[in-house]
Amino acid sequence: MSVYFVTELDNSLAGKLYVKIGRSQKLTRRLANLQTGNRRTIALMGEIRTASVEEDKAIEQALHLHFEYKSDAREWYFLTIEDVIEGLKLYSSQAYIAVGQNAFEIVSYDKDAVPEFASPWLWGDVDCYQFCPHCGWACGWTYSENYGGDVCLECGASEHDYDARDAE
Repeated sequence: MSVYFVTELDNSLAGKLYVKIGRSQKLTRRLANLQTGNRRTIALMGEIRTASVEEDKAIEQALHLHFEYKSDAREWYFLTIEDVIEGLKLYSSQAYIAVGQNAFEIVSYDKDAVPEFASPWLWGDVDCYQFCPHCGWACGWTYSENYGGDVCLECGASEHDYDARDAE
């Protein structure tokens, strides 16, 4: 179960996106249904994973109230990427931002032969301390003395994983 933020990719208006805030017990199926009835490409921006339908309803209603002043029609809003990130951060221990498929793929090297990576973020610039670049968790990476570096407490991804990819 989850509360989600989806947008129509080819419908941005001066930095504002047409975003639906909804809820679903089966997110993949819901996204497919939304796409079927829409001529524009639908993309998941983020989700808040919940434990019950009641929690879904409460979070969805709270987000609708939070963004009421940006409402267009029913569950559709004119939001910025920053608005969506703010909404996800309100429920950070349960929230995930959509992460690109080629996260941390080396796309080039700078003049000092330092690799430059593809951004994992489809939705704006955030850092690994806000959202994990591997799983998208909204609590991001945390320093762990036991691990000796930054690590995601949700999926276990760490800076060491990406350092190892550099060496390959």
